[in-house]
Amino acid sequence: MSQTTVDVTTPRGTMPVYVHRPDGERPSRRVILYMDAPGIRPALHGHAERLAGAGYTAILPDLYYPFDAADRPDAVRMAAGDAGEYARMQKLVAQIHDDEIVEDTRLLLDAVPDGGGAWGCMGFCMGGRFGMRAAEAFGSDLAAASLLHPTGLVTDEPDSPHLGVDRVEAALYLGFGENDTVTPVSTIPALRERLDQAGVANQIEILAAAEHGFTMPDRPAYNQAAAEQAWTGTLTLLRERL
Repeated sequence: MSQTTVDVTTPRGTMPVYVHRPDGERPSRRVILYMDAPGIRPALHGHAERLAGAGYTAILPDLYYPFDAADRPDAVRMAAGDAGEYARMQKLVAQIHDDEIVEDTRLLLDAVPDGGGAWGCMGFCMGGRFGMRAAEAFGSDLAAASLLHPTGLVTDEPDSPHLGVDRVEAALYLGFGENDTVTPVSTIPALRERLDQAGVANQIEILAAAEHGFTMPDRPAYNQAAAEQAWTGTLTLLRERL
């Protein structure tokens, strides 16, 4: 496997995009990883490497690129429970807008054309919301989306992502933690109802004893059993749709 960095010019600056490619000369289908709120770090690169090992071109954009490095949260201190770092993270998350992520996605797909054709995505935490927004925006170009411990899919806002799923043509895998207090399982029925009404192919799993962030090995909430179950669902989806 190999890793390169592609600098993508956007209206908001230069976005570093980390590209993990599988071995061999054969073109591979692209899978974008939408990061969780702690930001780019070894845990996310590890997920990208796992996708590359499964035969996909894994594309990991740094969605915090418009912000100064000094304003970004320190993932290590945050994992240790530093309230100041958590507040710093929340401030940045509030400044990221869905439509900008969709625009950045269009630009990075042009910059990393590997394999062409339909592509997939994985979204973690806030990245789950971005993955759903991408599914709503890209139609059949986005064939598969895996959204893991996602946030903000069901809100009281008039533009809540779950209200726009009639535009989704991708197949979805959604992995929720049974004990997730950020996205409680009580939000799932409204999402499931809208997906089913729209005829969206979907698999929703509630992962036993899992908390928010269960896929991230550098987070206190990491749950290996739940993470592996979610990876099984994700890779099955990608094999079937890409």
